[in-house]
Amino acid sequence: MEGKKKLVLLNVITSGGQVVLIGLVYLFLYRYLLSRLGVEVLGVWSVVLSTSSLATLANFGIADSVVRFVALFIKEKDTKKMEQLVFTASLFLLGLFIVIAAIIYPCADLILKAVLPAKFIKEGLLILPYSLTCLIINSVNGVYASVLDGMQKNYIRNGIFTVSSLVLLVATYFFVPVYHLKGVAFAQVIQSVFALVFCLLTVIYHVKYNPLKWNWSKAIFKQIFNYGMKFQFVSLAAMLNDPITKILLGRFGGMAFAGYYEMANRLLMQARGIIVSATQSLVPVMVGLNKDEIPAFYKKIFSNVLFFSLAIMSIIIISGKLISFYWIGSYQPVFCNTLFILGLSLIFNILNGPAYFYYMADGNLNILIKTHFILGLLNLALSYCFGYFFGGYGVVCGWFLAVLLGSFYLLFTFNKMYNLKMRMLFQKQDIYFLFFLIIVTAFNKLYKPTVDFRISDVTCVVLVAIYVIYLFFKHKVNSIRVSVDN
Repeated sequence: MEGKKKLVLLNVITSGGQVVLIGLVYLFLYRYLLSRLGVEVLGVWSVVLSTSSLATLANFGIADSVVRFVALFIKEKDTKKMEQLVFTASLFLLGLFIVIAAIIYPCADLILKAVLPAKFIKEGLLILPYSLTCLIINSVNGVYASVLDGMQKNYIRNGIFTVSSLVLLVATYFFVPVYHLKGVAFAQVIQSVFALVFCLLTVIYHVKYNPLKWNWSKAIFKQIFNYGMKFQFVSLAAMLNDPITKILLGRFGGMAFAGYYEMANRLLMQARGIIVSATQSLVPVMVGLNKDEIPAFYKKIFSNVLFFSLAIMSIIIISGKLISFYWIGSYQPVFCNTLFILGLSLIFNILNGPAYFYYMADGNLNILIKTHFILGLLNLALSYCFGYFFGGYGVVCGWFLAVLLGSFYLLFTFNKMYNLKMRMLFQKQDIYFLFFLIIVTAFNKLYKPTVDFRISDVTCVVLVAIYVIYLFFKHKVNSIRVSVDN
């Protein structure tokens, strides 16, 4: 029992560590690409990646189902089914994405004309084949990574993907001076191959899996397909949002706006990943709860998530001008304003975490499908309409409103189910903290970035950090311990 607790803790710590380290890697990567290629070419890279990644929507949820069935076969001690599962899932996805890439590539010119300005079509066509290659490799590697998750060896998977991000950074520094934008594509292929090889070798070692031995199982394919399709509706809606937003930004805001959005979004999503990973690790605890235990447990988790989301996102938002100055090289209003809007939207999005993962633990996916459908439909409609009239900022504001409404829908549904009121979820220190952050953020946003803006921004960040540390040790440590112990 003690060993399992240590394993869970190790997985949680390495998951958070992976998010932080990969975030730092992308900090240096984007800074380098900006200086070498410029923000418009960075935007081209972002849009092409998003366009090709739409093909992952056709994976039928196979990788998601692998995690569950690996855990099930380990419990049954059935190594034969394990081998059949890994072979069947990986072979199916390999064949599927080869076919998808073969369909997309001949239509590349037509597709890119719809999402890129005419002067950037040539650059987009240069990197699309490499993007499709990464798509195929990553789809297969998703199976092996899911096997490691199902075996509760997340720490190994986290280590591999962290090192692979360093491989991407080093390869980018090596290839970009010679091949420019195509050099980034080369680096991504190398990263994908590296992760695939090491995940495969790890699976071979732990499962005694032979990838060259024919192990196709029709029965297992039916199992993972039927189970995976239940999750596919959720992932379909979730994955559509980012490419749609970036494509609309490229059309209404231009490639430079898309590039700054990519940088701001990447930074915030890395921070979000720390909180989401920690919340997701509590899913097994949620599974074992009785119905009458859920409200009290949910309140504690919600309070913790609220505190950390406000703390992390507010510090990033307040540091916006500093981040712009040191990451991009100068103060860029588009980056800072986008960071502010996205940061606010992610606070609401993160607050969905406890309810979202409880629905997953409970097997109630219908409400998640409805939430993502509402979010996706609102994002497409609002971002397009606002983008048409107000350009890039209109697209970002459309996404913000979609997240806001979708988040309130999920929270309202969960609270109604358990007779919870929103005011019951906020403690006094949360209210004080929120007002404090509003005042500091307002001062920070109103203060114009003159020569000495770094002094005022650093002062604001230090004040928030001190208050966060004070609240953490005075109010949060005990509640976090209780949540974990439960």
